[in-house]
Amino acid sequence: MMKPIRTLGAAVVALAAPALFALPAAADTPRGATIARIETPLLGAQVRLSTGARYDHRDNFRGPRYNGRNKWGQTERQVNQLTRDAVQACRAAIRYEGRQAGFREIDFDDDRWARQIGPNGFHVTFNEVEFETRRRDIETRVSCEVRRGNVVSLSGIPHNRGYGKGPPPGRRW
Repeated sequence: MMKPIRTLGAAVVALAAPALFALPAAADTPRGATIARIETPLLGAQVRLSTGARYDHRDNFRGPRYNGRNKWGQTERQVNQLTRDAVQACRAAIRYEGRQAGFREIDFDDDRWARQIGPNGFHVTFNEVEFETRRRDIETRVSCEVRRGNVVSLSGIPHNRGYGKGPPPGRRW
């Protein structure tokens, strides 16, 4: 004598049992493919069993930081190379502008930071730059902005009043 099935959950499990045994047999199907579909016209329920997880692809459910890229799509290695190039461009521009202002020697301390402001733009700040003349030394903070490898703005270069020239024509610091 068979017992009647009285709950909907038990009915679904009873109807889904053959599909559960069919899962190992259909393991070679492509991802996301439906293995078994069971429809019960009497209850109006439908059970669908499929392989593959919904979140297989990392780009679907995680942000770009989990894929090793920043918000501009660059890897950490690319960002490091762009940062190095930006710092070198800033140092060269600061040396050039300092020599144009009449300073004999420009020394950089290691205390600097660079912040990325775009896919190819950086804001670089040197906290201690020493500008030397024959009579005195000036330590100051110098900032510059680099876009696509070119310095577009530079601030913090001191005046060398004792040099006698002042700033060159067309330059304001």
